[in-house]
Amino acid sequence: MPRTKDICITVLYQEDAYTLRAYEGEYRSLMELIYDHVYALAFGECRGMGRCGTCRVQIMNHSGPLDSMDRNETATLQKMGISSQNTRLACQIPLTHALHELTVRILEEDEI
Repeated sequence: MPRTKDICITVLYQEDAYTLRAYEGEYRSLMELIYDHVYALAFGECRGMGRCGTCRVQIMNHSGPLDSMDRNETATLQKMGISSQNTRLACQIPLTHALHELTVRILEEDEI
């Protein structure tokens, strides 16, 4: 039976869907959770600094507000030519209960 603060997130990567479970405070960011459970080639190379852009995810179903982007995330996405509000760096999204039932898709290197 899930704890009241369990967080369930669905991650889509290539042809697979992963259901990841964690609890608030178990991981610092969404990137760390994904990195720990999904083998995605070259994902999260800068380990959460918001500079490399390798942890880009597309937010598929979140209707509530996510934390605002910090300076590194905004600059990194702008350098990559990304302006979609549904594209975020997973390393810059704190793993909180607000993400419960979130679905994200890991973006490949050639996807913008």
